[in-house]
Amino acid sequence: KAYLLAVTRNDEKKYQQLLAQARAEYEAIQAIIAGKGTETEAGHVGGGQRIANIIQGSSCNSGGSHVHFIVRKPGGITDNPFSHLGGIDYENCSGSSCGSSDGDAFNPGGGSWTWPINPKIRFTQGYGYTWAVQNTWVGQIYRFHNGIDINSLSSSEVKAVQPGTLYQGSYNVGCLLKYVRVDHDNSDLDTLYQHVNY
Repeated sequence: KAYLLAVTRNDEKKYQQLLAQARAEYEAIQAIIAGKGTETEAGHVGGGQRIANIIQGSSCNSGGSHVHFIVRKPGGITDNPFSHLGGIDYENCSGSSCGSSDGDAFNPGGGSWTWPINPKIRFTQGYGYTWAVQNTWVGQIYRFHNGIDINSLSSSEVKAVQPGTLYQGSYNVGCLLKYVRVDHDNSDLDTLYQHVNY
């Protein structure tokens, strides 16, 4: 709270607004994972095919440009995206500063999936019990981060990590939180890409 108040210049009202925004985003993401978003089927896509663009700057319940990338198993259970993604050029900004040694581990497990965005990747939050959960005000909203937050330093393009059926979706939280979902052809997994335009 002290950190966020310093950022908001000791403006308690602004602090409460930011907390409410983060809480609304978390609730929307949980609802989307549970299948409660409004979706329209948009056809079949191949792995590596463009499916959306990262919204530049602030958007519905997001303070800046990034993709919240989620891997979902049946039953609305999330999985660590690093279990499926291969290696890539990246910058780790998930800790106290970019390149600091206190951030979340960036450890793709040698998977075969292409990345949803082009390199160089800026990695701002990992999966699970993250540095941000432990050290910032987001820990007041959630204790487990259900995806990874990433941005591209070279492009706003978002791509399917595997072939499958594309759905364009949104969830209303006083604004429309937009996302796309790919239901994978070759497994019972699907992937969600949030804070995007399509």
